Amino acid sequence: MRLSILKSKGVTLIELMVSLAIVSIISQISMWFYSDFLAKNRLDNHVNLLHRNITYGRLYAIENGTYVTLCALKNSQCTNDEWGAQMSLFIDKNKSTTLDDDELLISTFEKVHDADSLEYPRNAITFRPDGSLNGFQNGTFIYCPNEKTNLEGLALSVSQTGRIRIKSTDKCQE
Repeated sequence: MRLSILKSKGVTLIELMVSLAIVSIISQISMWFYSDFLAKNRLDNHVNLLHRNITYGRLYAIENGTYVTLCALKNSQCTNDEWGAQMSLFIDKNKSTTLDDDELLISTFEKVHDADSLEYPRNAITFRPDGSLNGFQNGTFIYCPNEKTNLEGLALSVSQTGRIRIKSTDKCQE
């Protein structure tokens, strides 16, 4: 008598249930870290976007021999406490930190996430035609992710010569 071995062409119900249980456990564990992951991603993306726009404004001022201002505009004027709002980069011929009708808006970029905050001690950054900052506009941007995470913030420092440095900061936990 010969026993024939049947070949299985699928999975059993037990194997399927064990696999689903393992996947659900792993996904539940990873969900605890998902909000931190999203906050860190927002933090990195916005600081890099800010870095690119500051660099672009500086290079535009050098290449075109003009004054270029970066700020948060409200009614065509730069405001001090609105850095978390949409920011604008524009040619500022008269160095007034106001977008006049005869001045060109170069670019705008998105506001920070509602849960996050961005601060800078001045109301604008204006680059001279040589790439340095106009007046005493140097300072440090502090980007803090929402308070529900235990993440450090990022500090983007702009020197008087227009150079930029990014480092982490613990000022967000204060």
